[in-house]
Amino acid sequence: MCQTNMSQSMTAACAAAIGLAGSAVYFSPWFWRHYRMNQVRKEVVKNRILALTYDDGPSRVLTPQLLDLLKSRGARATFFVLGRHAQQRSHLVDRTLAEGHDVGCHSDQHLNAWKVLPSQSIADIDAGYERLSRWIQPDGMFRPPHGKMTLPTYWSLRRRRAPVWWWTIDSGDTRGVLPNPSQITERLRKEGGGIVLMHDLDRTQQRNDFVLQLTATLLDLAENEKFKVTPLREICH
Repeated sequence: MCQTNMSQSMTAACAAAIGLAGSAVYFSPWFWRHYRMNQVRKEVVKNRILALTYDDGPSRVLTPQLLDLLKSRGARATFFVLGRHAQQRSHLVDRTLAEGHDVGCHSDQHLNAWKVLPSQSIADIDAGYERLSRWIQPDGMFRPPHGKMTLPTYWSLRRRRAPVWWWTIDSGDTRGVLPNPSQITERLRKEGGGIVLMHDLDRTQQRNDFVLQLTATLLDLAENEKFKVTPLREICH
């Protein structure tokens, strides 16, 4: 009986170890993300770069307001758009590119790769590129929805040779309680540069105003502290 129990325990332990190893491999792009963005962070700090990035658009109200603001300040940014939104508001994607901004793929339906089957996540990525084919190439830049990737989605993007971008500073515009914009600008100042994550999805008026205010405040800081405001394509990583 003791030998039987010991054998069962060893089997369970082995199964658990195999499961943990499998999970580590499946979610291994998390480690790649941190390695990649650490390298990017070094470059943006070395060159005092501010990269403004916006996810989930284009939206009916906020995106045009952001484009107006950026144009008035002579600044270029990067927009990671959803295929379904781009199809609905194609004129805004046209305008975004015409005014010198980057446009990247953010998938079609914004599926979290950690919460759906690999086939679903890959299909969502492919659908995003398909709907955005009018504006970007099959190897255009990509930002994962929710920042999440798995090994299958990693390889699907490697096959495309698509550069994957995350961020170094989260604006906090999705938090339950919005931060003060000065907290974000102070972090940028202390770090000496950064890629700032924001969202140009229409939500409440308060959140739309926050994104606009933060963008203006970041541009003010860049002017005062001599940061170079640039789209992501000009960062060599």
